[in-house]
Amino acid sequence: MGAFKPLLSFKGKTVIENTVGTVLSVITEPAVVVTGYRAEEIEEILKKAFGDRVVTVCNRSYRDTDMLYSVKTGLRSLPECDAFFFLPGDMPAVRPETLRLLMEKAAEAGDRIPDVIFPETGGRSGHPPLISAKLIPAILSYEGEGGLRGFWKSCGADMIRVPVEDEGVMTDLDTPEDYEKLKSRA
Repeated sequence: MGAFKPLLSFKGKTVIENTVGTVLSVITEPAVVVTGYRAEEIEEILKKAFGDRVVTVCNRSYRDTDMLYSVKTGLRSLPECDAFFFLPGDMPAVRPETLRLLMEKAAEAGDRIPDVIFPETGGRSGHPPLISAKLIPAILSYEGEGGLRGFWKSCGADMIRVPVEDEGVMTDLDTPEDYEKLKSRA
């Protein structure tokens, strides 16, 4: 990217504030944010913006580990819950309505709630999936290839996809071009 993505400006705030703010607009429990590089700066910004509504946990091994390791770090810090969203910090354009829709689909399912509910746009699954907490032990013990995507392929979980009209579920910031495109759409 050439810049520190979480602290890039987007819609008058930082990318990480937008991403976390989206999640906090639909959940009542604190959000768990996994930090690594420049953790203190991110923690300070999040504390100032959201106070106790955010719990930060640092992956001190961020230089030598992959995203799945960070996911596991976050899962170990989750408060007791029935389900959780997984939203990478560089996805600030997901709409709160998308998260609400996934929660509604889970509520409609009652006792037959699927293990994972993905938002889908253009025939592709995006972020954030709503994941049943009963999968936490399996995710924590997964040591296979491909990170979380590899886990989904191997775990045999009951998954559904919910069509959404939200380009944000597919929009992450991997390149300066991605960032410029996102800013122009906002």
